[in-house]
Amino acid sequence: MVPGTPIPPMLARITNGLTQSLKAFHGRSFTCEYKYDGQRAQIHKLPDGSVRIFSRQMKESTSRFPDLVNMIKELCKPEVSSFILDAEVVGIDRKKGNKLMSFQELSSRERGNKHSSISIENIKVDICVFVFDIMFHGGERLLDCPLRQRRKYIHDLFQEKPGYFELAQQLTVEANEASPDNSSTLARMNTFFKNACQSSCEGIMLKTLDVDAGYSASKRCDSWLKVKRDYVEGLGDSLDLVPIGAWYGNGRKAGWYSPFLMACYNAETEEFQSVCRVMSGFSDEFYKEMKEFYSGERILPKKPVYYKTDEQPELWFTAEQIWEIRGADLTLSPVHHAAIGLVHPSRGISVRMPRYIRSVPDRSPEDCATAADIASMFKAQTRKMDVSSEGQE
Repeated sequence: MVPGTPIPPMLARITNGLTQSLKAFHGRSFTCEYKYDGQRAQIHKLPDGSVRIFSRQMKESTSRFPDLVNMIKELCKPEVSSFILDAEVVGIDRKKGNKLMSFQELSSRERGNKHSSISIENIKVDICVFVFDIMFHGGERLLDCPLRQRRKYIHDLFQEKPGYFELAQQLTVEANEASPDNSSTLARMNTFFKNACQSSCEGIMLKTLDVDAGYSASKRCDSWLKVKRDYVEGLGDSLDLVPIGAWYGNGRKAGWYSPFLMACYNAETEEFQSVCRVMSGFSDEFYKEMKEFYSGERILPKKPVYYKTDEQPELWFTAEQIWEIRGADLTLSPVHHAAIGLVHPSRGISVRMPRYIRSVPDRSPEDCATAADIASMFKAQTRKMDVSSEGQE
């Protein structure tokens, strides 16, 4: 590991509610953290004193955040020669008591380019950096250190400045408190979760502190769980999916693509497995943008062998974008292959009544919801289903 060279970030698994996550971490100490609605940022300080910032995709975004570079130089203690931090950059309104802003508002910032940074004077959306992990410090690789120890490094090395540079809001649950039967623990977690949602966060993250608590770069691990607001308000009904194909639109949508075929990713087989067709939630402007985006080399001559579905769209697309899709619930499907074999031997899982919420930039297609995520959400949803019947829809 060398500061200045990004490493793939660690990823979390979806869980369907606090009780389920407490069962998963039974008898192990863990932390709850706010899941901020911002942009993942890997912050590097090099031995020469320079600061570089990389996105979740490991693309350099230093030019977009000159204010963040200044914060790091100001608030990093003098004895800190080099480091690699994992953090979330969030838009903030300092005139309204440091109110957190949405991802869309953060996205409106200028981007700069590799030749020149955006001007500090022209910044219209202020940011706050919420640090939640450290992977490298002063020549020492920290990936194998437990999170409790890594967190202590962060406390010791940096000075917080509210509204500018903060440690992620957190709640610690010790091993002797980590039981789904412990009503006091569940109440504390519920309060913390509600506070996170009221603070404009997406939900919370749960991470083991001592056991299996290393930083697993590029992996989606059971030691990091996410509980999103959407997953708790009824069914786990929000998924990050990849458009892999489409049909030509009819009527008012003639000339555009509608519906789109959406897929999850099966990391075990390295396949994109279809989940649903989606045709609601789009604006006319979005339809026009997608018609322009999915053209030329992004339209494939035939279905790739690693696209698994019984659907037959009129066009196959390269797997490039991720869209957040919300639906009513999950159901078994005779045509979709998502999580096939994980819940039912021959049926996949589909999202019922799906609609588009937003695009999710700065992620690779393989970072979308996995087949294992969808199987887990299906099993945990409130409306239990009999999956033994071959005729189940």
